Amino acid sequence: MRKLFRGLRWKLTMSYTVVTVATLLVVELLIIGGTSIFLINSDLLPNALVSAVDTFIVPKVATYLDQPQPDIESLTNWLEQTFAEGLTFQSPDTPNLSLHLGDLDRDAILIVMDQNLDQITVVPHSAEGITAGDADQILAAAQRGDTDPGRISQISDGILTIAVPVIDESGKVLGVVVMMITYPPRGTLSQTLLFIGFSVILFTFTVGIIGTIFGYITARGLTRRLKDVSQAAASWSQGDFSVFIQDRSADELGQLAEKLNRMAEQLQNLLQTQQELATLEERNRLARDLHDSVKQQIFASTMQVGAARALLDQDSQAAERHLNEAELLGRQAQSELAVIIHELRPETLQDRGLRQALRDYTRSWSHLNNIHTEISMHGERELPLEVEQALFRITQEAFSNIARHSGATEVDLDLTVEDNEASLTISDNGQGFDVSSAEGRGVGLGSMRERLEALGGSLSLESAPGQGTQLIARCQLI
Repeated sequence: MRKLFRGLRWKLTMSYTVVTVATLLVVELLIIGGTSIFLINSDLLPNALVSAVDTFIVPKVATYLDQPQPDIESLTNWLEQTFAEGLTFQSPDTPNLSLHLGDLDRDAILIVMDQNLDQITVVPHSAEGITAGDADQILAAAQRGDTDPGRISQISDGILTIAVPVIDESGKVLGVVVMMITYPPRGTLSQTLLFIGFSVILFTFTVGIIGTIFGYITARGLTRRLKDVSQAAASWSQGDFSVFIQDRSADELGQLAEKLNRMAEQLQNLLQTQQELATLEERNRLARDLHDSVKQQIFASTMQVGAARALLDQDSQAAERHLNEAELLGRQAQSELAVIIHELRPETLQDRGLRQALRDYTRSWSHLNNIHTEISMHGERELPLEVEQALFRITQEAFSNIARHSGATEVDLDLTVEDNEASLTISDNGQGFDVSSAEGRGVGLGSMRERLEALGGSLSLESAPGQGTQLIARCQLI
């Protein structure tokens, strides 16, 4: 299960779901919070409360006050019952807004005053009522019979106070009904918080399911396309550049797939060109070797046979000497052909590595040519395949020249690999030669230099007649 959720598809799905839910929740909270703040800072609630009290409470209070002797006890009982039952008032001015008196506030106070602003009753009984100076302006406005909500309501120290005049049919002010509640009301806040909590749970669950489904569908298509890229890259890593990414989309991933396909096509062409060049180079080297050694020896052998035929009737001993010389030249040609055939056998550097390939090659070469060979290697750093190929081919070329031209009896090979350079040193105790006069001739120095220069390396050659030869190939490593 843990491995499943580590996959890109589920990571994208979960991130899509989380971002979607979080964004929509923030939007919802901003809307609800902004609406709540607007309602709290606006006059909607005070105006609605004034309208509700004036519509539902004042007429009932008027029936008790519009008597020679007001029935205070009955009025108080009715008010207490109203609070106990939590009477719901529907404002006629704002039909979409209802006020449930019992939910406004547990500490709400309702005060009834006469026309002289003397307190008649207070509900609940435990309340202290209103003190002088708390609401003089709105009380004075109500006493004058003013019914404008803006002049008979006030908010002070977190308390909303309204004073609604009780007016009889003749327009006489019989008294004032005062209501005091905390602002904003606790009931309103608790209901708002309850609504927010419930909506958050429901919203999160619903949007989470929907977001997960759409996120999974979206991520599935994306991961499938990335899988196609990965499979194509795996084929390319194995050298198969005939595989292309099948993605025709016009988005960024489709553009990447198109560029990778072009790159694979170019690499395929490059490898094909490189193989053709390598084949051509090997053919040229083989032609040069055959021309410089086997062809010359066969020509000389032919001349010896011709001389022997001419002397066969006149001087049999001289003819025999020419035939012996022809036989020797034939053996030399055979040996040269064996060397060339051995060099043509493929060496699997990629599987065995340069060090083992050099050991195997020098051992076989030494046995074939009866020349003692010493080999030493220093450094264990792995070399790039193109560097290994170049150094191995240079070794083949140098050993081939030694076998054909040097007359050496001993050869030393040293491979040293350092942090930033690989060097190959091949020394022999042969007859040597004049380096300046050998440049450009059939000893393969040009091809050696070309191999190293293509890799940013260099080739140096030290030799003199009778003093042997030393070849040093250096290649810089990145």
